[in-house]
Amino acid sequence: MDVNLKRPHIGRSLKIKFFINNLRNILALCLIPLLLLGSLSIVISQRYTRVDAEQNQEKLLNQYNELFQVVASELDSLSLSFNTNPKIADKLHSILSKPNYSYEDVEALYYLRHIVDVSANSKPYVHSIYVYYPNDQMRFLSSREGLVNLKSYLDKSWFESYEKLSDTSGFATEVRSLQNYAFENVPTQVVSIYKLITDRNNGGKKGVIVLNLSPDYFVKSFPSLSEYPNRSFYITDDHNRVIMQSGGSDDERMLSALELPGQYDTLQLDNGIYHLTVKKAPRLNWNLISIVPRKSLYSLSHTLIVITCLLSLAALVLCALAALWLTGKNYRQVYGIIHTLESADAPDQIEPVHNKEHDIYAFIITHILESFLEQKYLKIQLSERSYRMQALEFRALQSQINPHFLYNTLNSIYWKTIQLTNSTNAPSRMIELLTAILQYSLDSRAKVVRLREEIAHIRSYVEIQHIRYKDRFHVIWDKTEPFNDCEVLKLSLQPLLENSIQYGMEHTSRLLVKFKFRMQNGTLKVTIIDNGGGIGKERLAQIRSGLASDEEPGRHIGLSNTNKRIMLQYGEAGGIRMLSRKRWGTAVTLHFPQNG
Repeated sequence: MDVNLKRPHIGRSLKIKFFINNLRNILALCLIPLLLLGSLSIVISQRYTRVDAEQNQEKLLNQYNELFQVVASELDSLSLSFNTNPKIADKLHSILSKPNYSYEDVEALYYLRHIVDVSANSKPYVHSIYVYYPNDQMRFLSSREGLVNLKSYLDKSWFESYEKLSDTSGFATEVRSLQNYAFENVPTQVVSIYKLITDRNNGGKKGVIVLNLSPDYFVKSFPSLSEYPNRSFYITDDHNRVIMQSGGSDDERMLSALELPGQYDTLQLDNGIYHLTVKKAPRLNWNLISIVPRKSLYSLSHTLIVITCLLSLAALVLCALAALWLTGKNYRQVYGIIHTLESADAPDQIEPVHNKEHDIYAFIITHILESFLEQKYLKIQLSERSYRMQALEFRALQSQINPHFLYNTLNSIYWKTIQLTNSTNAPSRMIELLTAILQYSLDSRAKVVRLREEIAHIRSYVEIQHIRYKDRFHVIWDKTEPFNDCEVLKLSLQPLLENSIQYGMEHTSRLLVKFKFRMQNGTLKVTIIDNGGGIGKERLAQIRSGLASDEEPGRHIGLSNTNKRIMLQYGEAGGIRMLSRKRWGTAVTLHFPQNG
């Protein structure tokens, strides 16, 4: 397009006029309402943020105060049982003091422990509960282990604190560290609450109830309830010593000089760049403190200011660009009219109008959808292939024990042995048990069996080993009745028991193996614990790495195959977890998720 305007300065003048008019109209429609709405939002948010924040913090502290009142009520309930009920108090004192106790004492102890277990097991924040009356045997009742001796118990620091107690009416609080098991490297933090109780059999001496709380329960729950970022939460005792905290430690310098409220008061105050809310938990005499930076408190107002400024700047730029685009469009329209008028006398110079019906964006969207469908189809194919590979691998692992001829041969040897001796004997009994084990192994109708069936199979294996090794090892069974109907993977426990016996007896002359069963979050956890030589840190790390790897193991094939079978059956929720410590022993836990 080659047109020579006689007065080109008129074109620049038109562009300037078009730009000014377009920019003024667009700004009036976009920027002014945006500034008015942003300013109004900032003023309203600043007016109501403070009131809402104070109500929110007070509501949060009231929730925690109610929870701690429940804790105090639990301790009061236990105190009423062991302090004011003479039958309970006298019976427990008698059991603690006796060097040996009768069957009636065992039944009474079961009832007494039930009183403690109800409070300990029904509350997720309760770690354990101890009940102690002064006695020569140095025994006390624990919610975790039952009747235990203080001399052999790992947690002893509570007893030293109890002996220093002088207040006989209220509660005493202490932050402690304790070990649940000897092989634990990291101690467990607990908050212990002491309540003295009257000992009717020792005159002026006092017994004690110790309620051990897990602070992690409260610390983890606080961020989920907090609506403000960077908010810190502290719980202090009547001497302003920190019991629990969630958040940074830089705020602790304010706690020592902090004004504390009365028994049922709540204080709202500002301290520099922080806003503090303090609530008294009257029963436990704790102080609940919430600290929020003022910049977080008014973050909504600051955010609105920043957003309003950015949107205004963006709107100004967009309005200028839109004005430039409209100016160019208007100028091209005017220039086109002028060019058409000037070229009216030369029809051969008129440019054709191009058809714009073809939509390039529809073309791009069509290709994106085609690519997405192709990727989806490939992903489905890969998923099906992975499933087939897992099914083949599971069948290969399950079919490793399939020697039918051994079963028939052992039956023949069994009857031949009885014929030679005219009676049953140790070899014939071993053959009988081994035949039962093979029969159980060869029964491939079910991959998953009831726990009672797997235990019956293991007991046959244990009897064979007892015949071989006599009294060199002993198996202890935890209570299995509540879990007998739980489903476990067939032939999953015996390989791990075999490992415990094989490697454990190499380091000890008297091996103890314990089976422990518990249900947690819908998963049956079976733990096999032995007191063998244990495993060093480097070797334990290699074994764990081998369990997580898909490569074939060089050693511990039974452990690796069992882990693979469980994970193929149950997915990532199943599998094996190992804990071990050199010269202390090994604990292997199998996870079996339950459908019900």
